[in-house]
Amino acid sequence: MIWHKDKKKFKTGVQWLAGSAAVAVVGVGGWLTYFLVLNQPPKPVAVSLLTVERGNVETTITEGGTVELREQRIVKSPTEGAVERVLVKPGEKVRAGQVLLTLRYPERKIALTKHELQIREQELTLARDREKIVEAQQQLTAQERELRKLSSLAKVGAVAGQQVRKQEDTVRAEQAKVRDSQAEARITALKLQSLQLERQGIEQQLQNTTVSAPFNSVVLGIYVKDGDGVQFRTNLLTLGDPKQVLVKLQLSTLNAARVRVNQVARVNAIGPSAQKFTGRVQSLYPQALTPEEAQKEGGNQNQSTQATVPATVLLDTSTSKLIPGSRVNVEIVLEQRQNVVVLSTETIQRSGSHPFVWVRDSQNKAQKRTINLGLEGLVTTEVTSGLRAGEQVIVPPPQSQLKPGIPVTPSQGIQDSKSEKTSREFGNQALLALVDKTSARSNPSC
Repeated sequence: MIWHKDKKKFKTGVQWLAGSAAVAVVGVGGWLTYFLVLNQPPKPVAVSLLTVERGNVETTITEGGTVELREQRIVKSPTEGAVERVLVKPGEKVRAGQVLLTLRYPERKIALTKHELQIREQELTLARDREKIVEAQQQLTAQERELRKLSSLAKVGAVAGQQVRKQEDTVRAEQAKVRDSQAEARITALKLQSLQLERQGIEQQLQNTTVSAPFNSVVLGIYVKDGDGVQFRTNLLTLGDPKQVLVKLQLSTLNAARVRVNQVARVNAIGPSAQKFTGRVQSLYPQALTPEEAQKEGGNQNQSTQATVPATVLLDTSTSKLIPGSRVNVEIVLEQRQNVVVLSTETIQRSGSHPFVWVRDSQNKAQKRTINLGLEGLVTTEVTSGLRAGEQVIVPPPQSQLKPGIPVTPSQGIQDSKSEKTSREFGNQALLALVDKTSARSNPSC
């Protein structure tokens, strides 16, 4: 009995010692694991590296514009009437002076015929009046000659003075006839001149029955057809010179303040895979216009209610790929630097008083480097000092905060980092398994 009690006490003591040993082993293992975790080197951060290159940097603005041809204009009806015949088609090239369409004015032709008859009648009347003047002058000359003869005879007493006075009356009457004939001739001449002026007006109106091309151009649009009635200044057709292509812009006042004549512009049609064309700013209106004023100046297709500044871009070469009247995007280059050290804007940090970039040193650790910037574009920036072409900078990872001295590895080293992590986890698991095995051996009842 006593032997059983001693055996039981011995067994209890062994179990207590085994449990204490297990606790000690677990404690040592936990401390060892904690020590290894805290004292292991920092995990390298996977980063992308970007090579610094030389290139161009520019600042631009983008506006919408409308394509036009040089000298593009709408030809309007010179007077009211009816379209007799349209002689051209849209897209047809025409020469200066070529008749585009004719108008019909039958009443003016009748009026011209009447005036021709009246002019002919007045010309005959004027000719007769001039003949009367000649006849009156001849008659006056004869009577004056007779008066001189009688006056000579009266001095010698050959004729009576009464006869001389009678002849003087006759001369005065002939002089009056001459004056009357001259007055009638002048009145007839004035009537004739008035009729001739009226005829010129009618002829001018009849000349307006033919609408001709003012310059070598292409027909862009026709707005009337044969038989249509038109009023004065009705739109007939649109012409333009295809040798030069323009883009009309309505710049915001903020953008207009930055634009100068002769700045480079790039034009492309709106849509995918659109071809780009180069040109230059040809003109810039000196003041801002309200939408109503811009409409009068040449058509404002913007829906904005703000004042805008009209501008014109002239393409370097003509093209048929831009359709007159279509909307295009225009990118105006405000400032440009060529063949300079350029860097992607995403790599530049600005948390301090000076901009800086992250670089990888010889020990593969991230370090800050201060740089000086020049012209800043939308996606690239000019670096005036601090970097050279060919050097590499770190693209800051979005999910990791870089610190000076932290190890970094290029993106292709991500798999190596994962393997290292797996090895550490496997080592920790093996250590825990060893502790569990030792505890099991020390405690058979478990």
